[in-house]
Amino acid sequence: MLFKQVIAQESIKEQLLLSAQAEKVSQAMLFLGAEGCGKLSMALAFAQYLNCENRNEKDSCGQCSSCIKAEKLSHPDIFYTYPTIGPRSMAREDIEQWRNFLKDEAYFSYSDWIALLDNENKQGNITAEECNQIIRQHGLRHFEGKYKIQIIWGAEYLQKEGNRLLKIIEEPPANTIFILIAQSQEAILPTILSRTQILKFQKLKTEDIENALQEKLGLSQEEALKLAQISDGSWIEAKQLLGQADNNYFESLRTWLLLIIQQNARPSLSFAQQLIDWTESMGATGRQNQKTFIQYALFFIREALAAKNGLNCKLNATEKTVALKMVETISWQKMLSISQIINNLHYQIVRNANAKIAFLSTSMKIKALLKQKSVF
Repeated sequence: MLFKQVIAQESIKEQLLLSAQAEKVSQAMLFLGAEGCGKLSMALAFAQYLNCENRNEKDSCGQCSSCIKAEKLSHPDIFYTYPTIGPRSMAREDIEQWRNFLKDEAYFSYSDWIALLDNENKQGNITAEECNQIIRQHGLRHFEGKYKIQIIWGAEYLQKEGNRLLKIIEEPPANTIFILIAQSQEAILPTILSRTQILKFQKLKTEDIENALQEKLGLSQEEALKLAQISDGSWIEAKQLLGQADNNYFESLRTWLLLIIQQNARPSLSFAQQLIDWTESMGATGRQNQKTFIQYALFFIREALAAKNGLNCKLNATEKTVALKMVETISWQKMLSISQIINNLHYQIVRNANAKIAFLSTSMKIKALLKQKSVF
């Protein structure tokens, strides 16, 4: 992978390029950040750059023998470790799936990977056998590249087995680089943290995702902006939102809140049934549509609070008008509470909770927070 294929993260690109050019590359690095920010893509680009035979100041050549092998994930001096299924499983057993998964671009989630292994309900891990294999393969000489590079994606799944790697991470053979990739610093063993240089990746900016959607996927500016705004800084989320751009989540959200408020202000069987019908309808849609709706709701509340405080607001004129009416009636403390309730709904939906029950329960929780006065 080339650096130019990695979306944004320019400061980290620059830092890595300078370290390679000065031949002061840290022997153990931890790429830390949320899903969809480009950690794995950056690791692949850096590994390719380190062994490129004709690299320039900004990128690999993409044409030499080393680059071609790196792009095919078949370079003999670049190794990959990732969570697998089974108490004694090893990464090499799933290498073809790994290559197929990364053939287009290296932006995907842990759940995407586990689902590919047809074990969606099982927990992936990095086994003791895999750790021993890492130690063995880095005890061998280099084949053809200047550097031997070990990429460990999902380093939080090392768990206690990571202790086996402490010595080789702290004192690796000459020109051997370890790149660990994780989402949560708290999930990494402290003994490994203390031995790595941590590079923290920020979530992607809205404009970065917007530009990438237009350049990579050919979306219009309007479509790209809409998806970028609710993708929460994740290219993974932005891609998953494709096909949802035509859904009117604003009207769905407005209808939902209005039904809750009406039932609060004028309790009746009619309003109650309409609210139940809405939750039944939303619960019957696909899980991706439900997640997108929830992300839009969180985005709407966030931008409503921004508008209330005179900050830059990303809502369109119609959305902003409704948002301002909302914040005139509901205190910011209650708005934050509603956001937390909806965020918990997202947690439930992601974990395959019964969507109809989850949306109805969330409706009742929001209803309990609202005043008896309609905000629309």
